[in-house]
Amino acid sequence: MRTILGRRAIRRYRPDQISKDELNTILEAGLYAPNAGGRQSCLVVACQNAAINDELGKINKQAFGTPKPGRHVSKEQPSIIDDPQIASGFYGAPTVLIFFGPKDFIYSVADCCMMAENMMLAAYSLNIGSCMVMRAEATFAGEPGQRLQKEWGIDENFEAKAFVTLGYPDGTVPAGKPRKENRVKLIA
Repeated sequence: MRTILGRRAIRRYRPDQISKDELNTILEAGLYAPNAGGRQSCLVVACQNAAINDELGKINKQAFGTPKPGRHVSKEQPSIIDDPQIASGFYGAPTVLIFFGPKDFIYSVADCCMMAENMMLAAYSLNIGSCMVMRAEATFAGEPGQRLQKEWGIDENFEAKAFVTLGYPDGTVPAGKPRKENRVKLIA
């Protein structure tokens, strides 16, 4: 439970790359995530190419639209909604995980998100920060995304569903927000 209760979204990263062993541990955790029907149909690309991450991160931020004043996520680890000066939806993370799922499978998003959660918890257990980022379909809809998907050998019947940024945290890790009440109903 400590890992689940302690993990926070990290959006400020040191520039140094996570180790190959750390990355492999995180990826393995994702492969053991629950998945619909035991299909294990989702794919993950671990991208540590700064130029590609920068290009996709800028496209991802554009897909977000205009920040809304007054909707603040975190002062310690600001989101693109908090600070319009942030250039990338990937926050400069040295590693970005890109989750792909079959277009024709109703549980693709859920399966990709289960993989992502396992990986974020594994990352936290290794003192590595992570943040889930969405807008994956929009990020890969244009020419750059389609080109990369083809270069990476990912079948056109798959589409990007989610991202997870990874890296060593830089700055203060935010405290958890108090949990809202009345979010659970028990029917006996």
